[in-house]
Amino acid sequence: MSCRTGVVLAVVLAAVRPASAQAVAPSLEVTHDGPVARVQAHGLLADGKFVDLMRSGFPLRLHYRLELWRDRSAWFDHYITGVEWDVVARHDPLADEFIVIGYGGSVKRYNTTEDLDVALDVPYRVTLEAHGGGRFYLVAHLDVTTLNDTDLEELTRWLKGDVTPAVSGQENLGEALAHGAQRVLVRIAGLPTLRLDGRSEDFSEDASQP
Repeated sequence: MSCRTGVVLAVVLAAVRPASAQAVAPSLEVTHDGPVARVQAHGLLADGKFVDLMRSGFPLRLHYRLELWRDRSAWFDHYITGVEWDVVARHDPLADEFIVIGYGGSVKRYNTTEDLDVALDVPYRVTLEAHGGGRFYLVAHLDVTTLNDTDLEELTRWLKGDVTPAVSGQENLGEALAHGAQRVLVRIAGLPTLRLDGRSEDFSEDASQP
């Protein structure tokens, strides 16, 4: 029986501020409502380490991946499809603002860390349609890492739809080597990273659907 998959990604523009200001451990939640998955991070800035990094000039990359799996109790589970997206958060020291760059190059500015925290906790809605019947579940992953200047430029261009490298051409070889060395130093500097995982409850899909 064939399986047909459609993928749609949409950002929920409204978020609800947590009722309690008490710091909580970061977590990643994934739920479903029919074919629509809801992915939401919680407490990413709770301990302040990522805020300090941004104020020190290190932008953050939030890389999300959502996967749809078919549960096969008598055998290995079967991967159906997945979708990935990125969000970049950085601090503008001149305006003393936090900037969030989303997929498609959308840019939003926030005056306080509290507002930024709410923005990073925004839920995302993703449509992953699987046909063929059976039991399914969703798995979400979130990796939070630091970026250097070249990483930020390349990722920002990619978010805007430009896939060309930020540094190219023989005339930029020295600059490319310098940025490459900077990237290595950033990676070995022991800067904090974060990996979060979440899984939905199992749900059924009607085999009679087209």
